[in-house]
Amino acid sequence: MRNSSNQFIKNTILKLLGAIGSEKEINKYIEKFSSPEQRFAVIKVGGSVIENDLENLISSLIFLDQVGLKPVILHGAGPMLSKALEEKNIEFSFINGQRVSSSEVRDVAYTVFSETNKKIVEALKAQGANATSLITDVFECVMDNPDLGYVGSIKTVKNKLINQALESDSIPVIAPLGLQENEILNINADIATVELVKAINPYKAIFLSEIGGIFNQRDELIPTINLALEYPEIMQQEWLHSGMKLKLEQIKTLLDHLPKTASVSITEPINLPKELFTDSGSGTLIKQGYSVQSHQLPNTSVQEQFKNIIEASFSGTLESNFFKTQDNLNIFMTSCKRATIAISNDFKIPYMDKFAVLPEAKGEGLGAGIWYEMRKVYPQVFWRSRPNNPVNSFYTSICEGCQKQEEWHIFWIGIEDFSSLKDCIEYALSKPKSVI
Repeated sequence: MRNSSNQFIKNTILKLLGAIGSEKEINKYIEKFSSPEQRFAVIKVGGSVIENDLENLISSLIFLDQVGLKPVILHGAGPMLSKALEEKNIEFSFINGQRVSSSEVRDVAYTVFSETNKKIVEALKAQGANATSLITDVFECVMDNPDLGYVGSIKTVKNKLINQALESDSIPVIAPLGLQENEILNINADIATVELVKAINPYKAIFLSEIGGIFNQRDELIPTINLALEYPEIMQQEWLHSGMKLKLEQIKTLLDHLPKTASVSITEPINLPKELFTDSGSGTLIKQGYSVQSHQLPNTSVQEQFKNIIEASFSGTLESNFFKTQDNLNIFMTSCKRATIAISNDFKIPYMDKFAVLPEAKGEGLGAGIWYEMRKVYPQVFWRSRPNNPVNSFYTSICEGCQKQEEWHIFWIGIEDFSSLKDCIEYALSKPKSVI
């Protein structure tokens, strides 16, 4: 390998390791992803990434290669294809996010996707990684929608060539093209990714985009989406454009097919290592999710489950009289029994007494999901947190105000009256410790 390549790889690894989590986190995920029993990841690369952010894409993929992880890459090339069609004065349109493909559009698509595929492969090889180009080799298709023209509906994913590449220590790079007998067909890259993930069943499915996630109407990144709780509402939003709506529909189809613990991430290339190797992740994490139930006490089973989550999360013991000293306690709990919130209604404004997620479930979006459901019930709420609590960054991002004291930080939402706010702060500061 050339000296310049060696130096590139060294600088890349140093940069990426310094930008992500702790050594403990990184090693945990590398060990998990290195299992011979399951493929590591399928990564879908958007065309705008290849066009505008190729350097960061290659840097992140080289990093994975250097730590012994070989992802399966499936790429798009939408912007490049649109540009090529416009230059040739070939008309095109979209139906529900899919490009209508006449024979002329299909022919240009084949050329553009082939060139894009080789561009990625050559860039990886230039930095010392082995990569294999798979252009029309993976998907067996049929044309079953006359309105879309030469667009393939995938019937079979041929894993053999993918497995051969991985087992020869090479990164497979796949184009979204398929065959019906000898007819080449265009395939929507998001749909192709879903079918590829179903066939391979990897640890991770990741969509790399230039913007790095799904953004709401205020142009704010949505860090997690719990499909069980949020999907119908999100799909009705006007700010969700047709391409992202199709992507989300396909991701739901994929997660319906996979175990409940599976997830799909949308992030940007430079943050790929952070998404893979840290609990906090990066971009938008999408999970099938779990429902959230609200429980009124007394309920012996719920109290025991609550106690187990709190003690594991806080590494302490819940006071034996915790439930006896509160007359009106509302417990929110995910159906998987791994996240919980306790709201006390003893005060004039609801007080969040506890918020916890089991340590092994952190990074799965359970906290955001249960918070989302709690806030539907409680538009006004306040709570306290120790100054060194790692969750404070989340609290700061969602609260409307915070007062920092030496022993406690007091947060609140929906409380505008100063007199009421003063009473809330005093109440929070007066509460005895409940975990010892």
